Amino acid sequence: MPFFNATGVLRGGVEARMGVRGPVREKRQARPKDDLSWPEVGEMAYGYLRIPLALVFVEIIYWWATEPDASLEPLQVILAWLWSGVSNLLWPGSAELVFHGPSQSWTGVNLMGSGFYNDEVPLYIDAECAGIHEIMFLGALMLLTPGVERRIRNRSLIGMAIIVQFLNFLRLLALYPIGMKYGEAEMNEMHEFISRQGFLILLVVFWFIWFIMLERNGLRDKKARPALTDLPKIDQVRLRDSLPRISVIILILAATLAIWSTYEVTLNDENLKFKGQAEDCHFDDGDGWMDSDGGQCYEEMEIWENVSERTIRYWIFSCILVLSAILRIEPENIPEEE
Repeated sequence: MPFFNATGVLRGGVEARMGVRGPVREKRQARPKDDLSWPEVGEMAYGYLRIPLALVFVEIIYWWATEPDASLEPLQVILAWLWSGVSNLLWPGSAELVFHGPSQSWTGVNLMGSGFYNDEVPLYIDAECAGIHEIMFLGALMLLTPGVERRIRNRSLIGMAIIVQFLNFLRLLALYPIGMKYGEAEMNEMHEFISRQGFLILLVVFWFIWFIMLERNGLRDKKARPALTDLPKIDQVRLRDSLPRISVIILILAATLAIWSTYEVTLNDENLKFKGQAEDCHFDDGDGWMDSDGGQCYEEMEIWENVSERTIRYWIFSCILVLSAILRIEPENIPEEE
């Protein structure tokens, strides 16, 4: 019987089957070591793509927020006032602060001198000239740099914001002497180059210098790696038990923003006049946008649209500020290993 054959077919058959299955099992065990699992692919994609995707997201938010004219009106008015004041201190009679009609704010600055066409060039501070775009770009790079303590990161962001605003103001002041020496066309070319390419190059250089300083001073954890598990989860969001000083400041800022924007669309007589004209405005195939009296009303309608759209954005950002002030992210509990 085959069962009693100690050196025959049965043992040989077993050895043959084991000889076939052994290499197959080894290959199946070695294959996962060479392949990446989907979680590992996700971690790699997050590590490489999070900065460019974050920059794209920041760009979308910025362009949406600053689409209406004078969307950063308080900052734009301050910059226009400082620009004209300091320019007149350095070069008496070189600048004049004026009311900018399309944006309905005191953001206009007329530069005056013999180097300009008709001895005057009308300019104004728009949202792109306020320096917020540059600060958001540089801030995104700094916030996404791994291994940096929050205290160091916050101080660096404040310092960089001050530097960027100072350089932006110097760019505005430089327009007058450049225009007087080289002409209005060259002044506009310089302004266009700095706005589109110059500041971008400068911001990247700033980030590299900041990163190198952190490395040399040992202020960055080189072992830190971005991971999807670091992203906060919904169940980690909690209401603050008590409000720190920074939260109180944020709430005051949010309330001021909401009250001012509400005033602009409910109590500001000038804006209410534009609202009435816009509501009375209709499109005529032959004459364009006309009111009931037969007058052109496109400009008034556009002004009111800017005011109303800007107010909606301010309300949204006020709500975001309130939420950031009263909510906190509780660290995730990590079980200790024995």
